[in-house]
Amino acid sequence: MKTIDGELNVISGASRSGKTAWTARQVKARRRVWAWDPEDQWAALPGWRKVTTRAQLLEWAKKGGAQRIAYVAGGDLKAEFDFWCGCVMYAGRYVEPLDAIAEELADVTTPSKAPGNWGILIRRGLKRGITIYAISQRWAEADKTAIGNATRYVCFAMGGEDVFYMNRKTMIPVEKLGALKPLEFVIADRLTKQITTGKLRF
Repeated sequence: MKTIDGELNVISGASRSGKTAWTARQVKARRRVWAWDPEDQWAALPGWRKVTTRAQLLEWAKKGGAQRIAYVAGGDLKAEFDFWCGCVMYAGRYVEPLDAIAEELADVTTPSKAPGNWGILIRRGLKRGITIYAISQRWAEADKTAIGNATRYVCFAMGGEDVFYMNRKTMIPVEKLGALKPLEFVIADRLTKQITTGKLRF
């Protein structure tokens, strides 16, 4: 059976280095995009709908068509993230494929195997046509399943041990990672082994 697979983009970098801005450009022309939005930043963008309850999120998961849904949850963030991942998987598998943005993953995952519905999403979602943008300031504190399943690695400026950690995981040279300035990035394609560089311009 031929399928149109999604992609898993693992995005790393220090705060305000350009991760979210880069991701926003990637999804700008996409029809259906959902964001796990713990800092309420995607919800503030034009065209996005802020959703704050599980009931609302579940209703949107059942709908087709164009959507830009930012889930801004309170309470137990790990439990809310797990619910969001389950809704993404349902919407992307049974309704229409979509793009999913998961921010601040170190807050809701651990360096071990990806938990619960997040693990299901990144292991099974790609072959359902779901493209995932997995974002963390420090991947040494986030889950190893995403790192291992990545289609590509997008690295922004970082420092200290993060440079060496991402070098080991991505094979991007330490010199390239250590030299990055804010808004500069290096992309490594895991399948082709191609490494490219760029800079965000506003």
